[in-house]
Amino acid sequence: MINPTWLDTFITLVETGNFTRTAEQRFMTQPGVSQHLKKLEEACQCELVIRLGKGIQLTEQGQRVYHYAKELQEKEQDFIASLKFDAPFEGKCVVACSGAIAQRIYPALLALQKQHSALNIHVEVAPRRTILSGIANNTLELGIVTNQPESEDIHSEYLGEEALGLILPRSLPDALAAQVPGLSENAQGFISGSGSGSGSVAKVASVSGKAKSKTDDGRSLKAVIKHLGLINHPDAMHYLQRYFNDCGEAELANINPNKLPHTGYINQLSQILLPVSEGLGYTVLPTSTLDFVSFADKLTVYKAKNEVTEPLYSVQTPHSALPARYQAVKQAITQVLG
Repeated sequence: MINPTWLDTFITLVETGNFTRTAEQRFMTQPGVSQHLKKLEEACQCELVIRLGKGIQLTEQGQRVYHYAKELQEKEQDFIASLKFDAPFEGKCVVACSGAIAQRIYPALLALQKQHSALNIHVEVAPRRTILSGIANNTLELGIVTNQPESEDIHSEYLGEEALGLILPRSLPDALAAQVPGLSENAQGFISGSGSGSGSVAKVASVSGKAKSKTDDGRSLKAVIKHLGLINHPDAMHYLQRYFNDCGEAELANINPNKLPHTGYINQLSQILLPVSEGLGYTVLPTSTLDFVSFADKLTVYKAKNEVTEPLYSVQTPHSALPARYQAVKQAITQVLG
């Protein structure tokens, strides 16, 4: 086994390029640095550097030894970090969640890391099934999912609710108004209400501008959904089914999401609402996503009879406690989602 002290000296020599600075940084004499280099070359049975006055140039073998030494150094640092199990504000924390949840919690986690710079926070965006599989297989320590898991291999704690919204373009295309019987000739009047962001709501307006009956609202909205088309995304079918079941609109409850026409698909959360804002379709997403787009003024959320939400749970393995550093992370997440 190569002496790690010789390797550390060699790393410093390569990175400073100078025997004098290496001796200063290693608190050694220059002859001591030369002795370490000589012993390392003897152990490797090859020349590692070419001396150029007070500087050096690495041989090909020297470059390989340098990269090998750096890998060993990084592995040692990672190993030591892994032993700091109960350091409350130090070490790596990985949180897996959906893209919509990541948008909400990441600013708070960054604030926590700024306060405790020894924390190393990683946010992994992943679908629910991947998160639950990672927890069950002990490849993930903490996740956030919708709906409480039933598996005995997963411990869950309730965090709060995530509101879902049927998101429509604020101004409907004129061509759509012409296709849907009973809509206003002026398609701009189809959506009523003002404001943007997660608090935005809309109601289907009548031709005369007065509120329709609930039955007419549902029928008109059903016609819009049919003719406007869905902007599909990985969670769209799940969100649509839950929305139609829980929104309290009888006309929507009978719709099969799998039979709805699509006008586009994208799997990047930050881009899903862009085609909606251009009048190319509608979608269902957590309403919090409206707070993270610059064109929220071009979007609106249909105000159904009932608010539609999904419960959020933190998930972890039930067999062992999380490292202490995760407690501050969980607290920051709870403050955002609770």
